[in-house]
Amino acid sequence: MSLWFIFLFSLASCGYQWTPKEDRFTVSVPFVEGDEDGALTQELIWALSRSGLAKVQNRDAHYRLEVAIVESKSDTVGFRRDKQVIKGKTRKNLLASEGRKTVAVEVALFGRESEEPVLGPFRVTADADYDYVDGDSIQDLTFTDSSGQLVTVLPFSLGQLEPTESAQEAATKPLYRSLAQKVIDVISSEW
Repeated sequence: MSLWFIFLFSLASCGYQWTPKEDRFTVSVPFVEGDEDGALTQELIWALSRSGLAKVQNRDAHYRLEVAIVESKSDTVGFRRDKQVIKGKTRKNLLASEGRKTVAVEVALFGRESEEPVLGPFRVTADADYDYVDGDSIQDLTFTDSSGQLVTVLPFSLGQLEPTESAQEAATKPLYRSLAQKVIDVISSEW
């Protein structure tokens, strides 16, 4: 019993508080401009709530965090060699196999009724890499099983064998999570 009391006393003596601070400011996060499905807006709210920087609130917040997607692009960053035997001759083609999705946002923090930003505007960029298969390559789409039958691979999606669109979509969530954390980092460093 005395050890428990000493433990509680030591927590109180070092400034630990059992209840959260009520003097944190509140922030509303309107829907991100250009966010088609609300995934980036959701990640921003989650990152802001998790940071402890501010309390997220829909109405009557002290500040308003406005974010707009200003750039979204996908680039090919990796290739592989595709050997095909056509009429007895081997042709070596380069096929795209890796991509990078990049999203840039403009961020500004406004006061409750203000049209002038308190912080920003800042431009924040994040990217995510992904692998995919080229649907035009017979080697990517099929294999020969032990009985000698040609089997299509894509419907069974082995690991990273995804078409370009699916791979880009799968990269979106970690990309938005990284972008949201960068936005919170910029706000906390400038505040």
